[in-house]
Amino acid sequence: MTFDDDESLPITRDTTWWHASVAFPGGSLSPKTAQVLSAALHDQRFHFLRKDSGLRLRTERPSAALLDYLVTEQQATGWVGGIYEPETEAFGGPEGMDVAHDVFCADSRSALPETGRNGTRERCVMLLSAMIRESGLDPFEAGDVWSQFAALRPSVTPPTGGALDRSVSAMRRLMNADAARWPHPDPGWVERVAAFEDGGRRLRRLAADGRLIRGLRAVLAHHAIFAFNRAGVPATEQAATAWVGRQVAFSVGNDADVSTRRSKTTDPNLPRMETTVTPVTDPAEQRESLANRLVESEHLRTPAVIDAFRTTDRHDFLPGVDLEAAYRDDAVPIKHDEHGEMISCISAPSIVATQLEQLGAQLGHKVLEAGAATGYNAALLGKLVGPDGQVWTLDVDQDLVDGASKNLAQAGATNVTAVLADGAAGLPEHAPYDGIQFTVGAGDIPVKLLGQLAPGGRLVLPMRIRGSISRSFAFERDGDTWKTVSCEMCTFIPLRKGVCDDLYTVVPMAGEGNVRLETFSEQEVDREAIRTVLDQPQTKVYTGVKLRQGDPWQWAYLYLACILPNGLSRMPGSRPGFTPHFGWGSMAALDGDSLAYLTIREGEDNMGRFWEIGVIGHGSRGASLADQVVNEIRNWDEGWGNTAPEPTFRMAVGDARDTLTTADPRFVIDKTYSRLVVDWPRKG
Repeated sequence: MTFDDDESLPITRDTTWWHASVAFPGGSLSPKTAQVLSAALHDQRFHFLRKDSGLRLRTERPSAALLDYLVTEQQATGWVGGIYEPETEAFGGPEGMDVAHDVFCADSRSALPETGRNGTRERCVMLLSAMIRESGLDPFEAGDVWSQFAALRPSVTPPTGGALDRSVSAMRRLMNADAARWPHPDPGWVERVAAFEDGGRRLRRLAADGRLIRGLRAVLAHHAIFAFNRAGVPATEQAATAWVGRQVAFSVGNDADVSTRRSKTTDPNLPRMETTVTPVTDPAEQRESLANRLVESEHLRTPAVIDAFRTTDRHDFLPGVDLEAAYRDDAVPIKHDEHGEMISCISAPSIVATQLEQLGAQLGHKVLEAGAATGYNAALLGKLVGPDGQVWTLDVDQDLVDGASKNLAQAGATNVTAVLADGAAGLPEHAPYDGIQFTVGAGDIPVKLLGQLAPGGRLVLPMRIRGSISRSFAFERDGDTWKTVSCEMCTFIPLRKGVCDDLYTVVPMAGEGNVRLETFSEQEVDREAIRTVLDQPQTKVYTGVKLRQGDPWQWAYLYLACILPNGLSRMPGSRPGFTPHFGWGSMAALDGDSLAYLTIREGEDNMGRFWEIGVIGHGSRGASLADQVVNEIRNWDEGWGNTAPEPTFRMAVGDARDTLTTADPRFVIDKTYSRLVVDWPRKG
């Protein structure tokens, strides 16, 4: 059995990046502004992505003054600071993320001033092909990289005949060219090619040593997405290029195979690929593709909900958002507060599907929704209840209600009404309801709503257990108490402004980096003192509990949320010396002025690679808190782990609370208005 040295746990070097999302006039970065940015950033490492019609910029040093200048000069319309969360797992782990950052920075220095110029797609193909060659893949493995890239882009309609032949010929020349020997390179081109080649070699070594936590080809496909996004190539053109790249490798005929040799000379002019692969711009096809993906992933299961997804245009509820983004399985922010924090969004389609399956709305039902957002979920509910049913969707902000009303009217949802009201108080004048669904999070049961449910009615509610750990519960009445018929892991934006306002405070940690701590009103924490806790000495303890590739964390999180008095809090961000268990950050236990966060170290035994859970404590009670968390993780692994039957939940309010008990009193969670009991059998 071997371990990596836990004191030199491979954590990405570039952990501190200043991050901002920048918006520009007309929705896109102009070549002139790109030149200004490039010149101003010449003396530091930086990288960027073109995203949401703007720029996501990451710099070594704060660039607020530069962005303020661009706004003053009307070259930018605004910017919002934020926390950079590197996609460490997607790029193969901490060491793979190091490689990615080096490639990002080398590419960004040239890609930024190239804004608006022709040939960006072709340059990307040459750079990525250089990287793929140096990673040591054989021809068909290289083809699989393009295939995986294509699978992550919109669907396309392939060309045929001469158009196909011309596209494949141009792509083959680009893929086989020795990019470094291009006779008329732009400034910095040779260094740029060298960075991609070096990245390929480093990834090859990491893969050979078993130090990537994701397949090499999948990591390279993710590099392709980032490179094309930096170059400003639209997603539909990316899809077309990826399809042709796959065709070069896998089309019939020996001459279509990818060569592993570089050509001795390169055509002075980049071969231009014709846009002969037709991107899918038909909303019906995008809608159908989304539904198919959700059926395949089992987020969609019942015919009625599947049909609602197949017949409801999501893009109609996201005006101004491009078609590909509208049908991506991702949440879309629609409103931020004065500090730039997101306070409303349209949930990812998989989450929407999960909750609708939990609710089980039927034809003729009356349904109340808390959290109107853009009206998309309410429109789906309208399809489920049919013309004889009725849906009311509530929100606390008039602008959101107005927007949802407009979108619903344009979609022809005549059985859905958007109302300005507190979702936690409900809408008693139209009760009783067959179903009540919350698309916002709560810290407790909104008691007033329980009396608005019809007999046999169902409440779907994303509720926090303790701290940041929450689940979406589907409750049905069971005598004087309530039982769950479904429970799924999820996180939602919390309720605001009402009787169940789920207040939480984000505590920025002092010192280097951008680490911050989520805290909630029920947690006993000294928010002022804990700001400096990461600057205090640490206590590191490992548990002996091993997780393998693909093992979930959700059951360990749930157990700790039940057992620890303050549950667990999200602690995203990065800083020197902070070694979290995920690239985005960690989960932490809290105790007054102290915390203990989760970490991991990698090892290998006769069953293969594993990640051992550890705990790092800081503060006056950091050592004892770390020991407490370690002991509880060991108890969880011994009694439950990831092999015990999944738990069920019961809930009661008022006098019925005292009637709810369980064999293990640690699984009784008392809140202000309710009691939640977790019935969790131990593993056999």
